[in-house]
Amino acid sequence: MQFIYAGTLCFMLGLWLGLQPAAAFVWWPLLLGAAAAALTVGVLLPDGWRRGLCVCLSLLLLGLGNGCRVELSTAQQLEQLWGRQAVAYGRLEPLSLRQGDGYQSFILQCEQLRLGTEVRHYRGRLRVGVRQEAALPECGNLALAGQLEPLNGFRNPGGFDSEQYNRVNNFGGRLKNARVLAVQEEAGWRDKLELLNLRLCRRLEQGAGGEAGAVLGGMLLGGSGRLDDETREVFIANGLAHLLSVSGTHLVLLASLLSALLRPLPLKWRRLLLALLLCAYAALCGGRPPVLRALLMSTVVLFGGAGAERGRLLCLTAMSLLLFKPVWLADIGFQLSFVAAAGLVWLLPACRRCLPAWLPAVISEGAAVTLAAQLGVLPFIVGYFHQLSVISLVSNIVLVPVLELAALLGLAGCTLPLGDYLLAAAGFLVRQVLAQGAWLSCLPGSVLTLGALPLWCAVIYYALVAVWADWPCLQFLHNWERRCLMAVCVLLLGCALLWQQYGPRPLTAYFLDVGQGDCVVLVTPSRKVVLYDTGGLASLDTGGKIAAPFLRSLGITSVDVLLLSHYDFDHAGGAAGLLRQLPVKEIVLPKEQLTEASAAIRQKIIAAAGESKISLAGQGRSWQFENILLRVSVPTETIAGNEASTLAEIFSPYGSLLLTGDMGEEREQTLTLGRYTVLKAGHHGSKYSSSAEFLQQVQPLVTVISCGRGNRYGHPHEETMERLRAAGSRVLRTDAMGCIKIEFAEELRCWAYDGKAFRRLQDNNF
Repeated sequence: MQFIYAGTLCFMLGLWLGLQPAAAFVWWPLLLGAAAAALTVGVLLPDGWRRGLCVCLSLLLLGLGNGCRVELSTAQQLEQLWGRQAVAYGRLEPLSLRQGDGYQSFILQCEQLRLGTEVRHYRGRLRVGVRQEAALPECGNLALAGQLEPLNGFRNPGGFDSEQYNRVNNFGGRLKNARVLAVQEEAGWRDKLELLNLRLCRRLEQGAGGEAGAVLGGMLLGGSGRLDDETREVFIANGLAHLLSVSGTHLVLLASLLSALLRPLPLKWRRLLLALLLCAYAALCGGRPPVLRALLMSTVVLFGGAGAERGRLLCLTAMSLLLFKPVWLADIGFQLSFVAAAGLVWLLPACRRCLPAWLPAVISEGAAVTLAAQLGVLPFIVGYFHQLSVISLVSNIVLVPVLELAALLGLAGCTLPLGDYLLAAAGFLVRQVLAQGAWLSCLPGSVLTLGALPLWCAVIYYALVAVWADWPCLQFLHNWERRCLMAVCVLLLGCALLWQQYGPRPLTAYFLDVGQGDCVVLVTPSRKVVLYDTGGLASLDTGGKIAAPFLRSLGITSVDVLLLSHYDFDHAGGAAGLLRQLPVKEIVLPKEQLTEASAAIRQKIIAAAGESKISLAGQGRSWQFENILLRVSVPTETIAGNEASTLAEIFSPYGSLLLTGDMGEEREQTLTLGRYTVLKAGHHGSKYSSSAEFLQQVQPLVTVISCGRGNRYGHPHEETMERLRAAGSRVLRTDAMGCIKIEFAEELRCWAYDGKAFRRLQDNNF
């Protein structure tokens, strides 16, 4: 059993390799047979390093074979059916039902698909939107007719990995333009649990009021979908996001704090009460797989014995869960559950030792638990969100007890006769926490943006933590050796951070994938940032959910110039969301005749601007960044619409770039331009933009078209593509390639983001 830790790492490595797209599904029986053979050899060998090596090899092969046996995802099973009409039969998930003005959306747990006379057994989840006046039942079985469509995500660094999320959560696609054919109102045990969850959420929102009720619903019942973006940002900035997610982080911390509060009770009764409380929590959260998984992880931490015994049991539990569901390895909930639990197992004693002895027991235990969990999950938090909350320890110590008290009051308020008073008190406490959290998050230096760091930084970090915690396996090191190792680790991490912030790089243009919209990020060699448009979608805040996370992945904490071409929502709709998350030194608004819609967008931008300088685009305005020149041009007359787009020209020693907004042929005919290395095509590649005469003037080597996959406008138009090909320009498209990166150096280098990393485009890739 002494090799269980190394074996667990080998198993996860093998599983990760097996889950890669290149892994062959047909090889898994052979790999599992080889794993059994290696394990047999290990058992026959005498105890020692040879046995351990065989055990690790066996677990590596077991993980590899387990990953290779994973079938095609539910989305891949539907690839041949996109665009076809189908009838779907399945169960409505009560917690997913959302109702609007004549529009209802929900998730269907599909069991069967009928395509004409063909019937397919299909077990996956479909997102469904229905336009009808009749209200749907809260639960039951449905038959729906509609068009099968893929769930298109956005491929940008630092952004939400929708493809991975859909695979882990078994989402296959969407049923577009659906209509209900039949309804059978039946409530199974799972439906009853989810309906109880839904009614308790509504009770909390009514009793506690507004956003406070939504926070309590997220804490108690695991659903944070009703939270405002501002509230979510406060929790993230204070390192409290684990309280709003259905992950082991919440359960482990909650259970550990409850254990400290119940310490006066005998051990037997304390464990029994904790087990009952955790099971009740899981039931209230609907008994969904993520909750049950987190419950199992936290149970290991609480009842798995002490020291090495508990660590080995945690490793065996993680491997058992991954054998049951291999794709959980890619789930952030599983990762945080396991790593937070591991932090409590292996780092809690060291955290207890480093805290002052004069602290009260409850505060000391809470601080130690928080610190151990935070130290464990830190590389994952930085890896996913590219930020480090400096105030998280203080926030967790000060605010978490108040939130837990509010949660207890909320739980009691849902069940006791005088619950309204208890819910009102819980709502008051939550509002105080939100106010104090907002104040703490505004303190200078409260949140550090680190950017996307290489994987070896995480390895060095965990080595540093292991030496600091004085793990038993490192007892052979002398004190001076430990100090030297820690100093080397700190030095390497510091160098990585300095390189991230100040390393040399050429002028780089990023064309973000924002769907049917435009968003261009320019980063100069001295880290000056110019943002041209922010995109805008009715269903997604592109500024806050795409542009801001992308900038944080580059280690960027502010924008020097935000330049908006015009007020169309697909160009300026995300500006307010961006301004709420990142400071902008100067906002350059378009010179455009306002309509009712554009005036509303302009007002939202001004309201969110804060201390940003606001100016109006003017003919010939320019900005100089070292040897980089940014110049804008506007129409001579104030007009409305696409032709009012502000043009931006960027000149550097190694090339030039022309950004055209939604400019069409009418405006193009009035311009006299020179040649440009790169052109951002006007109006998403519309038929009425990028005329032959215009292309004859600018003669771009590369043309970038920003448009949405499967957009209803048919962009880019085939005639436009023909004109670009005739002009000899290489065409790059965000709908097909994701985020596009162009470096202006001695050699023009182009990259496309495939959802995981940038890949270099050679001439034959254009």
